[in-house]
Amino acid sequence: MKTMRVGIAHKLIFTLGALMILSFTLLASIQLMKLYDVSLRQGELVAQNQSNAYTSKMLININDALIRLESLQQSLQQMKRHNLADRSEAVRLIENFVQEQPYLLGVFTVWEPNAFDNQDGNFRNKSSYDDDTGRFVPYIVRQGDKIVAYPNKNYEQNGEGDYYQIPKRTKKFALMEPYYYDINGERILISSLVYPILDNQGNFLGVIGADISLDMVQQEVEKIRPMGGYATMITAGDSYLANGLDRSLVSKPYLPLPDGKSLEELKKQAMTIMYTSDPSVDGTVMRLLNPIHIKDQTWYFETIIPKGNMLKDYYKGLSNTIIISLVAFIFTTMLMILLIRKIVLQNIRKVVHVSSALVEGDTNQKLDIDTKDEFEFMAQQFNRMIDHRKASEELIEFQATHDLLTGLPNRYGYTRHIEQIHTIQYMNNKQAALLYIDLDRFKVINDTLDYAMGDQLLKQFADRLIQTVGSNGQVFRFGGDEFVVLLNDVNNMNLLLLVADDILFAIAEPIQLNDRLFYITASIGISLQHELTEETGDRMVKEADTALFVAKKQRNTSRLYSPSMKDVSKREQELENGLFPALEGEQFVLYYQPKVDLKSGQIYGAEALIRWRHPEFGMISPLDFIPLAEKTGFIIPLGEWVLRTACRQIKTWEQQGVTALTVSVNMSMLQFQQKHIVETIQSIISETAVRPEQIELELTETIFMDNPDHTLKILRELQQLGVRLSLDDFGTGYSSLSYLQNIPLHYLKLDKSFIHDIVTDFKKQMIFKSLVVIAHNLNMKVVTEGVETDEELQIIRQHKCDLVQGYIYSPPITAECFIELYHKHVS
Repeated sequence: MKTMRVGIAHKLIFTLGALMILSFTLLASIQLMKLYDVSLRQGELVAQNQSNAYTSKMLININDALIRLESLQQSLQQMKRHNLADRSEAVRLIENFVQEQPYLLGVFTVWEPNAFDNQDGNFRNKSSYDDDTGRFVPYIVRQGDKIVAYPNKNYEQNGEGDYYQIPKRTKKFALMEPYYYDINGERILISSLVYPILDNQGNFLGVIGADISLDMVQQEVEKIRPMGGYATMITAGDSYLANGLDRSLVSKPYLPLPDGKSLEELKKQAMTIMYTSDPSVDGTVMRLLNPIHIKDQTWYFETIIPKGNMLKDYYKGLSNTIIISLVAFIFTTMLMILLIRKIVLQNIRKVVHVSSALVEGDTNQKLDIDTKDEFEFMAQQFNRMIDHRKASEELIEFQATHDLLTGLPNRYGYTRHIEQIHTIQYMNNKQAALLYIDLDRFKVINDTLDYAMGDQLLKQFADRLIQTVGSNGQVFRFGGDEFVVLLNDVNNMNLLLLVADDILFAIAEPIQLNDRLFYITASIGISLQHELTEETGDRMVKEADTALFVAKKQRNTSRLYSPSMKDVSKREQELENGLFPALEGEQFVLYYQPKVDLKSGQIYGAEALIRWRHPEFGMISPLDFIPLAEKTGFIIPLGEWVLRTACRQIKTWEQQGVTALTVSVNMSMLQFQQKHIVETIQSIISETAVRPEQIELELTETIFMDNPDHTLKILRELQQLGVRLSLDDFGTGYSSLSYLQNIPLHYLKLDKSFIHDIVTDFKKQMIFKSLVVIAHNLNMKVVTEGVETDEELQIIRQHKCDLVQGYIYSPPITAECFIELYHKHVS
């Protein structure tokens, strides 16, 4: 037993010692990582400081030179302009310029023949700065402590004379690439800043320029050795202006980098620290490019520091850490040997066992020690820690996957839910539906209230959703006023739509808060998939969101996603997006086309026809926007607006003394599919206080194609309400005489296609006559629309047609024009 205890003790000593040294090493590693970053940052800071210092100094010098050069340019132009050209005075000004600018090698000016003072013939080889042409071409150059004047050379030659030829060609400032120039027998590498001299008409007269000795620049760049690195200067033409490591590269093209990066890529990251390879230094280097903007061209100052030089402090710290770690390990081991003799091995085994389980995430095990000493107290604290950790993990998990306001799973909770389903293959290969719900105009309500009340509303909506969905699905809150319902098992489309309707109805129920009633509706986008996987879970969210966008056009409705929702043309999209704002902005207007009684010749009523006065596209035909309204469901509120507006117009005409008019309003199939269509119509009639018989609802044959029994029930309820019913466009669609014998109609409205060519087509006359006879036998009056000529009108009257509508009497007109036309017919 003693031997076993000793063996375990040694193992514990080694384990605890290793854990201690591992912890120390981890802390040391963190510190070393910080030291690593600090070392790099220090090197980068050194590079930035030296680069900024040099570029700032050079920019100040160059800008000062450019300013003085422009001043000298203006002085020479004024001499020329005022006929005060004096070569000696001009040379004196240039000499003063050179003396005041010690960083410049020299200053020169070259004028076109007779351009300066028109006296070139008097100055041939006259002074030290004149040549055999007599042109004014002085070059004032610094040689040691002296200022010497020479004539410029080769200025008419391409290549060697580019310092003159380029500004002459471009008439713009030129920053010359490095070139060699012979000064009194010595070839010197220079770069030039050259301005053209132009007259008032923009004609070229000459140039004025300043030379920079690249040898002086090279000497200064060679002094810049940040942390053992070096610096270069690069011209706008990508050549070395100076190279602090190899002066033989001056004026040669920029060396390509071994890693393939081009100079243009480096320029795009100017002012940014880069770590790249270098053709002149082994290993990785830190590279920084500072731009030097000179007029419209740019030089670059490049700072290069080997990365190893920047990490000297880091390597030193690394060696110290290794030494300290070894000392700490030895010390810890000796300390553990002294302490472990006092530890009870059985309790240690328990601690190790429970600790291992805790590391693996098992928080159900507890430390069971009953020794009435410190070990028992340690076990109690340890168990309490496990309980706190378990509670914390559960709280963190809940907060990460749930909305804290409503307690519903959030968007991340939805993702986790889908992943779990996919992992266990739950409900795979079954239909799943996702309902994306957005509260209509909730932001407006929330902005007008305090947010606490808005939160209370959201909680009640969440509760209603949970109660409505029940065990059929899972409810999520994606944020704001957006909720998602996931139905895992959908076998019937009607049941899916019923769930959506139940949700809309539940949300639409008024909510009372603080003695106030709130009426809020919602829009729902629906996506349906044949299987529920991680991929389809994401797809359903996107598709339902697209369908929601369409449903929001109408509000208080649901829309099932279809691929065609993505294929809306730009203009159609603009019109679709503008439907609801147009209704709110009163852009829709009703026109009225009169209906005339053929027996009396008087106007007995009118058809209300909607038009859209679009602020951008002008007057838009209903043929363009009615299909969009039907597709998006917007036709329902639009149809209610048309009916309400027509009823109000009837009331207005009654107030003007016209009481015998009826107005017909078109009803779409979508309106007829609404559950409460009869109640809606009755409510509008009651609201506007018109008589039901003054309203005529024009229906199309398409309403009978889907659920004709339900349609017939609605028509009978409307008949009992007292409104007039008319079958519109008979003969253009699914015309069937069987409809006429079953449905309660007051009018049969024949489409204008029936009277097309009726004057010359005897068969059409007989068909028309037969339809009139059938309608009369079924106690219906016949309305013929699209009548345009007297001949057509005569035949229609001959065959006992009751009512006529068409351009022969009037096109659709405004309400004001209609009442004038009505009074004209009466008189």
